[in-house]
Amino acid sequence: MGKIIAVVNQKGGVGKTTTTINLGAALAYKNQNVLIVDYDQQANATIGLGINREDILFDIADFFTHVGLLRQAILKTKVKNLWIIPASIKLANIEESLYDLEDRVYLLQKKLKQIQKEFDYILIDCPPSLGLIVDNALYASDSVLIPVECSFFSYEALTQMVNKINKIQQEKKLEIEGILLTKLDNRNTLGYEIQEKVQFFFPEKTFKTVITRSSHIQESPMHGESVIQFSFHSRGSKEYRNLASEILEKKNKEKDEE
Repeated sequence: MGKIIAVVNQKGGVGKTTTTINLGAALAYKNQNVLIVDYDQQANATIGLGINREDILFDIADFFTHVGLLRQAILKTKVKNLWIIPASIKLANIEESLYDLEDRVYLLQKKLKQIQKEFDYILIDCPPSLGLIVDNALYASDSVLIPVECSFFSYEALTQMVNKINKIQQEKKLEIEGILLTKLDNRNTLGYEIQEKVQFFFPEKTFKTVITRSSHIQESPMHGESVIQFSFHSRGSKEYRNLASEILEKKNKEKDEE
């Protein structure tokens, strides 16, 4: 059974989509079958993996609201072992329509359960929100990966995100896969201070891997590629491959403990 991980933080610009794309590609490079669910109306994960809008017949909005469109919405990317359910602006109209539905927080879970066995990992790229759309992602997931930019405001938002997860944990099993420190600027001492704070307060939950600022990471989406494909030997590529290794090691450890 594939593991479903929501990549989530209600603050924008912390590296959610960048992490989803590059972690997905890094896991795929390590021979894992990975599905990315682009769950943000901006469709940055879709564009960042080189999917042309003209090639999209069905997207996450259709997948969400129609019966029988599951596999038709899944597209193969240029990366071996990596697929995506794309997004579009249609997703903006979905949240309002959900409020009148019964079991509205479990709709995405019911859909993904039908294809969960076909993948080793399903990564959900969440929008910067704490609304019903994100609730659906959290209830559908086994765990949560929280990217936190090494800046003050991003650190402050982390507490709200953890509180949200704690509430959901009262209703279902939902672990914190890990807190990922992103956009660390080697020239800025504040970034290191934030890193130390997060590691102090969440010592067991913070990934050892830290994603530093990188021109290769920033440039790769312009070419419709992950940094793994764009510049395999770059620092950014190595960092995301290290992150994938951490996640795989954790999964193997959990299997051994069962």
